[in-house]
Amino acid sequence: MADVIRPGRLFFGSCTAITALAFSFAALSAVMYQLKTEFLLDNTQVGLIGGAGLWGMAISQISFSSLCDLVGMRNLLRFALVGHIAGVLLFVFATGFDSLFAGALVLAIANGVIEAVCNPLTATLFPDRKAGMLNRMHLWFPGGVAIGGVVAWALDQAHMDWRAKMLMVLVPALAYGLIFLREKFPPTEAAAAGHKLSDAFKAVATSPLLWMFLLLMSVTMSLELGPNRWIPAVLQAGGLPGILVLVMINGVMAITRANAHAILARVSPPMVLMVSTGVAGLGLLGLSFATTPTQTVITALVFAIGIAIVWPTMMGFVAERTPKTGALGLGLMAAAGSLAVGIVTTPLLGQIADRHLPDALSKTSVVAVANEVLAVQAPISPQLTQAAQAVASATDALPPAATGDFLRRAAAGEAGPRVAARAQPLLDAGENHSGLLSFRYLVPFAFGVCLIFGLVVLSDRRAGGYKAQVARARLAGAAE
Repeated sequence: MADVIRPGRLFFGSCTAITALAFSFAALSAVMYQLKTEFLLDNTQVGLIGGAGLWGMAISQISFSSLCDLVGMRNLLRFALVGHIAGVLLFVFATGFDSLFAGALVLAIANGVIEAVCNPLTATLFPDRKAGMLNRMHLWFPGGVAIGGVVAWALDQAHMDWRAKMLMVLVPALAYGLIFLREKFPPTEAAAAGHKLSDAFKAVATSPLLWMFLLLMSVTMSLELGPNRWIPAVLQAGGLPGILVLVMINGVMAITRANAHAILARVSPPMVLMVSTGVAGLGLLGLSFATTPTQTVITALVFAIGIAIVWPTMMGFVAERTPKTGALGLGLMAAAGSLAVGIVTTPLLGQIADRHLPDALSKTSVVAVANEVLAVQAPISPQLTQAAQAVASATDALPPAATGDFLRRAAAGEAGPRVAARAQPLLDAGENHSGLLSFRYLVPFAFGVCLIFGLVVLSDRRAGGYKAQVARARLAGAAE
């Protein structure tokens, strides 16, 4: 074991751990379209799996963020490594929705531990550059998603089974395990200052600013991770390499986060957040109306620029303005966002997509395929027959749930290859249109938080500016 604390190696290990987290996000996003095909899942079920990969992280962050000094950062990171291995294996040997859901949840718990440790660790190692260094560490989330996305695309081109995409998560996971194996860890910033855990809970309970930002974090993280979770599957249904669009988005985010320190040296975090969320809203609005590859790429770029440094800037704001909340405050911030995206945003986007799936389809074309299925002489599943009957007998609009179930089963070949060839283009058109449309529901929230951040900017200016507010927060923390 190292006898001295080595900040450079600890920071490198933290970046590698964030990369493992990012690989799990990229892998799960990359297989969502294939999970629907192999296990005949609808968008709501896939949304629940994708959501578990996030709300489980929130619960983990809340549970472990206060244990960094009690249990030890190294022990927590070893636990995270076990979770990454177990979660991947649950996916590899999955038999249906339940085991896929469990795998996503276990991976999420491991990811939550990573966040619970690495955020306060970085804030402790670089007390005078918290926002900048948190941005630098978290550039490896979009950077890792970009790298993982390229690997996932390459595996698709090699016609590898989707499980290979999940196995790739083990590469950075084993790497951070080796890096942290014998390192000495510092106490958290709060512990070094003599603050007890009870002090952190008291600071959290008595900080209106933190509570306001916990609510804002649930929205801003939904703007980033909600669409990013769905983009590969939605665009793949439209004939675009959706995983490469996700790579592009996260590549832009990584480059921006690498230079975030230069931006934050000139512009206050609240101003950055105000502009960023407004741009993200414009990007999502444009993406929801995109009908060509060029429109999709341009609006996705606008979206990427908007969300690029929102997450770490939010974390840096809380670390600088409410320092006494310590690791607990940072854990709650990350947890609030993950909880909102996992429980609400990701499943809700799936439900919206399911509800609007028939909107872009010709009823005549879908009913014609349904009648062809009902005319098939060979035995077909009762579920396909029931769905085909519901579609064929619809007197008004196509029933969304039955239409989605019918097209997925027909496209999977349950009524033979000829019917599958007719059903697949209809299914893809519906999935693409309804998925893009679901992003539009997030736009009012983007513009709403943009307005709130603008009010924070005005409040800071009246109080002497952002730097003056940070100085006051430090003095208040030191005086108590």
